[in-house]
Amino acid sequence: MELVPELGINQKAKYGEELCGDSVEVYRTEESTIVVLSDGLGSGVKANILSTLTTKIAVNMIKQKVPIDDVVETIVNTLPVCKVRKLAYSTFSILIVSNSGEVNLVEYDAPPVIKVDKGGITPVITRKKGIAGKFIGEARITLAENDLLILVSDGVTQAGLGGILPLGLGVDGLIQHLHGIETKLNSQEIANQIMELCEAFYAQQPGDDTTVVTIKLRKPRETVVLTGPPLNIAQDKLVVDKFMETGDVKIVCGGTTAQIVARELNKPLNVDFNYVDPQVPPIARIEGIDLVTEGVLTLSKGLEILDKNQAEYASIKDAQDGANLLVKHLLSCDKIKFMVGTKINPAHQNPELPLGLRKSIIEKWQQKLESKGKKVEITWY
Repeated sequence: MELVPELGINQKAKYGEELCGDSVEVYRTEESTIVVLSDGLGSGVKANILSTLTTKIAVNMIKQKVPIDDVVETIVNTLPVCKVRKLAYSTFSILIVSNSGEVNLVEYDAPPVIKVDKGGITPVITRKKGIAGKFIGEARITLAENDLLILVSDGVTQAGLGGILPLGLGVDGLIQHLHGIETKLNSQEIANQIMELCEAFYAQQPGDDTTVVTIKLRKPRETVVLTGPPLNIAQDKLVVDKFMETGDVKIVCGGTTAQIVARELNKPLNVDFNYVDPQVPPIARIEGIDLVTEGVLTLSKGLEILDKNQAEYASIKDAQDGANLLVKHLLSCDKIKFMVGTKINPAHQNPELPLGLRKSIIEKWQQKLESKGKKVEITWY
């Protein structure tokens, strides 16, 4: 049975800083998913640069099939050591998760990875190994369907340090609180709940950069998004038929597109004129379609949500407007197929809207989703 690693990522910068000093890099292949979490020493711009350098080196070398020991040696030899604290300028955890559930973990000076399975909630025990004069932790484990791995930066384990929790949350404290989190939720929702816990202990003012990455093994899900009418009206039926045959979740974006789908399916198109958010056009409903939204404005607003929150999606968990629902659907699947019509909408031919607007928006979606480890395919009609 084919399984895929579902990812959830949530980050908060240290209070008062614009940039988070932690970095997460994700890369998917047909057989596995690579996840690298790095914590740059300190906070702010310098920490962000160092952690980003670490994640980029790791992922790019692994993509080139460089042995993991050589990857670690390169990182260790590339990054300097703080002369004052005698600490590495960046710590890291590298996970390579195969679709069969085999996991290779390599970590350096990072909090332990936590595994949640039917047997309970436990830290993954690593074997220490010397590489380039450093002690590197290694482990090989196997995940079953619905098993969960949790990677965190020390902003999580130190949550509340010197305040609500004098010694910080710690690994044991995190495990204790994980027993109260519904692990049947998807990876992103679990990451959000852990971050909410940390924010509470920090009294909403994080004392350190804080990152949570969750990885759950589950059956793959595919979402197909149909937006824009086909260039040739004779293709309408063909495109709608293909749309209905594709994907586990079906989304239609665009008023004209929705009318075409409703007509070809011989189903009523019911528009909900209740504006949940005055900045987002209302959604509609077609039997058999999971989400029907307006087109350009909703797609653009969805991109704003991703830009504003970056890896922080807690704010969308209860939102019911079209843009937030679109983001939720696309973040909860593994593969997204965009079926994009190329017929020009007369409403967009004015000086305030550039030519190729739809194409530009879809390509931005592709970039954003691929950066979060999603597989994206675009077909133009």
